[in-house]
Amino acid sequence: MFLARDTSGLPLTGFSQNWWLGLELLHTLFALEHNSICSELRAHNPQWTSDQIFDTARLINCALMAKIHTVEWTPAILAHPTLKIAMNANWWGLMGEKLHKLLGRVTKGETISGIPGSTVDQFGAPYSLTEEFVSVYRLHPLIPDDIALFHVQTGAHKTNLPMPDVAFDKARSPMLSHGLSFGDVLYSFGINFPGAVTIKNTPSFLRDVHLPDGRHLDLGAVDILRDRERGVPRYNEFRRLFHMNPVHSFKELTGGKNPELEKEVSELYNGDIETVDLLVGMFCEPLPKGFGFSDTAFRVFILMASRRLKSDRFIATDWNTEVYTKEGMDWVQNNTMTDVLCRHYPELRAPLEGVANPFAPWKKVGSSQDYKGKETTA
Repeated sequence: MFLARDTSGLPLTGFSQNWWLGLELLHTLFALEHNSICSELRAHNPQWTSDQIFDTARLINCALMAKIHTVEWTPAILAHPTLKIAMNANWWGLMGEKLHKLLGRVTKGETISGIPGSTVDQFGAPYSLTEEFVSVYRLHPLIPDDIALFHVQTGAHKTNLPMPDVAFDKARSPMLSHGLSFGDVLYSFGINFPGAVTIKNTPSFLRDVHLPDGRHLDLGAVDILRDRERGVPRYNEFRRLFHMNPVHSFKELTGGKNPELEKEVSELYNGDIETVDLLVGMFCEPLPKGFGFSDTAFRVFILMASRRLKSDRFIATDWNTEVYTKEGMDWVQNNTMTDVLCRHYPELRAPLEGVANPFAPWKKVGSSQDYKGKETTA
């Protein structure tokens, strides 16, 4: 299955300037999931109109994505035991998944029984992606400069493709020009490591990116320029505003174990620690154990991760069978990212067998175990 495309060659998804293979995979996967939910709803509600089925399935699909992001993706990129407990509590409450499924909600509040089904709270202002969140959530170093592609059945290495060859209208090239299936490419993503979110690790192709509309950008420079133009505070002031201690030297900023980086950043900012840009400071910052990005970014992220659930009436208030149907509620609560992947691409069962979190590295199949690619920074 391929998503429908417009005359420019890009899928009709609302994305026009940042489409690439990763988005092709996820949008296709959850379009298939939407279709499966529609089939389930049709089986239990044969009298419903097509619009009722479509809209309810979309609601269920969105809730499932929110749950996957909360209890699977976030604990994978912020792999710390305390964080895992906290994110699971966001969804299931401190009573945990097993008791929640056994007893249902036992309190009106979110602490014991989780945010879904509590009451919506806008915290004084309608929900939006704040400027602070946009500034700290730039994770471009996660993207590699090229992707190693494998066959899921044999594990054989097929090819390496540079990112420009799988971006924009070329996003389907592994499936159209290299004889690979969606399952092969998903498997390849599952066993490849992303780049580390750290200084000097923005992929080269994003520093020399040519957009479909003809613009030529250095996205690393643009990210910093956007913060400056919008008046986002510099690194130290940003930390103060979030009630965090500022750093007092470039040695403290870089963790005290990298004198070369300490010297380079100090010279770049003329020895003035107060002028260090937010993005540069976060990328220089030593990471807490298990974290995929900085503690400064985490402070903003964790606020937004909870608030996006608490501010959504379809999660916090209208979380019931009247809105979702019993089948819909069961679908959200009883499915995981692994279930979604294996439902539509059964060939992924082998590499995902025994993998606790599908956003962590998968098991390698066959000759993949012997593949030696270039060194990763992750």
